[in-house]
Amino acid sequence: MPSEVIVTDKELPSDVIRAIAAGRKIEAIKILREKTGLGLANAKVLVDRAWRVHGPKKDTYGAAGSGAAAAKLIVSVLAILGLVAAWYYFT
Repeated sequence: MPSEVIVTDKELPSDVIRAIAAGRKIEAIKILREKTGLGLANAKVLVDRAWRVHGPKKDTYGAAGSGAAAAKLIVSVLAILGLVAAWYYFT
């Protein structure tokens, strides 16, 4: 195993970048260690640094599908209010 000094994420192997982009951080660390001979701590630091740039992007408005969940909640609350109003009106 060659011992290389990697300074930037541009020097990381492309399969490490692909693993990071896919959200597989542990796999990226394993690949980096195999390709470079780095220790666990150093490989983790480099992958963490590259994760900030190449990692999966977070949804800034919450989890995916949260809009549908919010709509279902609103419909449920309105249905319950309608039932309460009908009960109140007819009793």
